[in-house]
Amino acid sequence: MSANDWVGIVTVTVTIFALYASALAWLVGQSGRLRTETKRDIETLEAIAERGLDKIQAQESKSRQELGTSLQAGLLSLQQQVNQLRDGSATKPELAAVEQRLAATLNEFKAETRAEFAKIAQKVDRLPAMEAHLTAVSQMIEKLSAALMVRI
Repeated sequence: MSANDWVGIVTVTVTIFALYASALAWLVGQSGRLRTETKRDIETLEAIAERGLDKIQAQESKSRQELGTSLQAGLLSLQQQVNQLRDGSATKPELAAVEQRLAATLNEFKAETRAEFAKIAQKVDRLPAMEAHLTAVSQMIEKLSAALMVRI
């Protein structure tokens, strides 16, 4: 082998090494970029979940307040009707009619309350599952990023 052959072999070897080093640097850069984007996406998802939880809690509070207001108005109306009947010396049929209206109103309120609390429970019951899913996704992303770093 002549000196030119050795120079050619060294040149090819250095070129291959330089290409390998630049490919490795590119992969490390891509891994860092992906890790940064993933963390940003996870933070965005967590913020969305927190806003959803806040919104559900606000809706729950509003529903409870509306139910309380409705109950209070119904009780006040009933008290006024009872007072009017008492003051007007109501007959037994009139009292029976008021009692039936009272029972109907109470049953309607119970049904509305059950329906509202069922809606609230559905919304609240989904939150732990959403949180567990987000946690699982973030753990999987961390494992993938760690595996990429090990390969690089």
